[in-house]
Amino acid sequence: MTWRRGHRVAAIGTLALALAACVPVTVNVTFPQEKLDNAARHIEDTSAQSASAPPAPQPQAPSAGGTRTVDVAATPRLNERSPEVVKVTEARRARRPVLREWKARGCIGETNQGLLTARPGEGCGAEVADLINAENADRQVIYDAFMKENNIPASDSPRVRSAFAKARLERARPNDWIQLENGQWTRKS
Repeated sequence: MTWRRGHRVAAIGTLALALAACVPVTVNVTFPQEKLDNAARHIEDTSAQSASAPPAPQPQAPSAGGTRTVDVAATPRLNERSPEVVKVTEARRARRPVLREWKARGCIGETNQGLLTARPGEGCGAEVADLINAENADRQVIYDAFMKENNIPASDSPRVRSAFAKARLERARPNDWIQLENGQWTRKS
């Protein structure tokens, strides 16, 4: 009797293990904010290059004859060049001169959430809204693609937006409207 009971317990345990092996597991990787900031800065730098400028060279591995060092850090490399990001980068490059013009007039500001917003400036026309909507839509594509490509959970969306906002605030030109972390608006000095 005990032997059958032992078999039953073993069979149930084996079945439980087999079922557990069939359950899909999602692994989300948390990247340090510094890595997110650097990736956002690189993507923004790429978007700011003129269409004729070649992309910045990527570091190359040493030749086969040299010694190869492999960094086995706990944080994997972030993928910054998904097809979606490359596609909207071209649209953003084409839009950039017009955006700069409207920003210089004080009609557009950079929010602390990585998006553009209209500012009440002199001579700001209704066409600014379409420009802002197009740019914000492309920025959202970048956020979504970046997070998808790097398996970043949706709960980290504020961190990703913050990284891109920081990169854009660094690139803002003097006198552009920027929103500080505390929500206050100011002109960049």
